[in-house]
Amino acid sequence: MANHVSRRRKKKMLPGYALVFIDVCLIGVSLVVFSLFHHVIPRQGSEDLSKLPGGYRTPPVIATTTPPAATEGPTDNLDPSIDTSGWGYKFYDKFTTGEVEKTDTSYRSKDVSVTMTKVQENGVTYYIQDIYIRSIDNIRTAFAQDKYGRGITENTLEMAVRNNAICAINGDYYGAGGSGDCVVIRNGYLYKSSPDGDVLVLYYDGTMKTYSKDEFDGDTAMANNAYQAWCFGPALLKDGKAMTDFDSDVKRANPRSAIGYYEPGHYCFLTVDGRQPGYSDGMTLAQMSELFESLGCVEAYNLDGGQTAMMTFGDSVANQPYNGGRSCSDIIYICEWEGV
Repeated sequence: MANHVSRRRKKKMLPGYALVFIDVCLIGVSLVVFSLFHHVIPRQGSEDLSKLPGGYRTPPVIATTTPPAATEGPTDNLDPSIDTSGWGYKFYDKFTTGEVEKTDTSYRSKDVSVTMTKVQENGVTYYIQDIYIRSIDNIRTAFAQDKYGRGITENTLEMAVRNNAICAINGDYYGAGGSGDCVVIRNGYLYKSSPDGDVLVLYYDGTMKTYSKDEFDGDTAMANNAYQAWCFGPALLKDGKAMTDFDSDVKRANPRSAIGYYEPGHYCFLTVDGRQPGYSDGMTLAQMSELFESLGCVEAYNLDGGQTAMMTFGDSVANQPYNGGRSCSDIIYICEWEGV
């Protein structure tokens, strides 16, 4: 028995560096397994999105709370009560310290700033909403009747009110008739990827970029963290400059809606009234392009227009839609977002 114990005690122990190597390998394997289940393998949401055309993807977890470099923000004498998370550092003077300030044409809180301006000039009436948000979650999209599909419509204001929108505009009316070709990425989910024209993509990092039909690829967009994508068009700016040639057959003056992009966290909604002599004739694509350049946008994109063109602010329609407006498939809206 003594000899047996002695032999057991004489077994060689692994050196310390070998144990450290094994520990590091085990940690590495654990991280890979965690990443697969947490980020790569899709997780089911509140809807059975697996049955939708094009499948679905799980939105990535993107941190938006790291302030930009100090050279891009305020000076050292910033009020310490101001929340500088997300884009709040760069746009600290646009938000409040927590209270909500509202007027008939403006809204300010700790996370959102919207200022609406009505402009009447040269026989045209249009409305611009200048928008600053602290987080990408403050800009969202909604489907008519909360359902994805062809031929499902609802009034823009009804969708906006149901989603507690601060402001909203109609989207690209993806569910309208025709060939059915479109790109639909909404709130991080890919529903369809069949472009029939220019595509606008909003990414989780707040950047916006337009692509031609031939340039766009849905899988690539999702791999690059696409958050929203619309397919109506056309694009209205090229490298931040006004354009004269557009991928559209409807270039004459019309009621129109569009979205503009300055930089991450700063956007604008535009709705132009039209087909109403004596009040507003509408805008051509060239006029819209020139307007967005004058505003300083670096990207701009035309959404559905005509009778669909509608903008809301609070619980009211802000503009004067042609013939009272019409229902559509979707909206783009700004909201206070507390997560789910």
